Amino acid sequence: MTTKRAIILSGGTVEIEVFNAALQLDHLCDFAARNNAKRGFLIVSKVLGRHMPARPLQMQAAVEALTSRILMQAADLPGPVVFIGLAETAVCLGQSVHDTFGRFTGRKDTLFLHTTRQRIDAKVMATFTEPHSHAAMHLIYAPECEAHLRMMQDARSLVLIDDEVSTGVTLINLAQAIGPHLPNLERICTATLADWSNAADYAAAMPSPAEAVSLLEGAIAWCPNGEPQSVAPTTLPVTALGLMPSHVNFGRLGVQARPQGIDKLAADLIRDQADRFLIIGTGEFTWPPFLLAHALELAGHDVMMQATSRSPVRVGGAIGSALTFEDNYGTGVPNYLYNAHREEGRRVIICHETPSGSIDPALVDALDAECLFFGVN
Repeated sequence: MTTKRAIILSGGTVEIEVFNAALQLDHLCDFAARNNAKRGFLIVSKVLGRHMPARPLQMQAAVEALTSRILMQAADLPGPVVFIGLAETAVCLGQSVHDTFGRFTGRKDTLFLHTTRQRIDAKVMATFTEPHSHAAMHLIYAPECEAHLRMMQDARSLVLIDDEVSTGVTLINLAQAIGPHLPNLERICTATLADWSNAADYAAAMPSPAEAVSLLEGAIAWCPNGEPQSVAPTTLPVTALGLMPSHVNFGRLGVQARPQGIDKLAADLIRDQADRFLIIGTGEFTWPPFLLAHALELAGHDVMMQATSRSPVRVGGAIGSALTFEDNYGTGVPNYLYNAHREEGRRVIICHETPSGSIDPALVDALDAECLFFGVN
């Protein structure tokens, strides 16, 4: 049964229809207006741990539901299988799906990498655009080890993961960009929490036979109310951004296994006798912080997880508050943390892959937070 809803926001109204849902709309997402003339609204996921805090076990439950749908609809994906998560929002989602797929199936012939907007000292394999984004250009780096390069050469299936799809153009652009680097590709599967494409057959434009998997299917429209629309701050061209001064491969260069040392980090935090945590990821660095938060919650602690963002969103709707601070990657692009505040007795830990001292003190002070560095200075 189709359900309809209209959400009035600053700048306009979001009109939605839900055709089919494995998880209900109110469980998956909410809505907010954003400062972007290309697209005036934002779908605010409740299970991503990005624009609003989420419990790690709830995040993992959504991942397992999505992975189960992949196995139901595309159980016979021929291997090797390459999984790609889209930056910045779906990095953690994509890596969690890849990890869960391996755990559910026992398969070892899978590789994960994520798109990025950061420059590192590595070979760019492909670029593509996300037309409606405040930062349209994505980079895809070549895997850093020969075994992973061979896996891409031999790959017969490709799984593309994003939090939501509205037209399918971004996923088509990604598939067409990466396709020439997968000469043996036979199948493509797109996996999203919500598919708002109104049953559009965007899979028909993929370079190989494709199927779309999601937890919710529907249609969405933005109806501006004539209010002047703020324009997002200009993002520096990717080619003008400085190189990250150091880099540990957490997914940009291809990975198959979980990072080491997460359980020890969790045990060290537990020994400090805190029992309530807010774990914050930074930008594209979200998978290890999620694993840390998940380990803490599995140990019986009260844990919330979320991450900073480069997306400029208006306060209102699903966004109750916004902190603005400098980007720890040194790009000059403003960063934001939404719906976060000090809470008595909750220990706030900001996790980052950039060098020690790179987190803006304004963010640290606003949350009375600690910083936890993953990587090599």
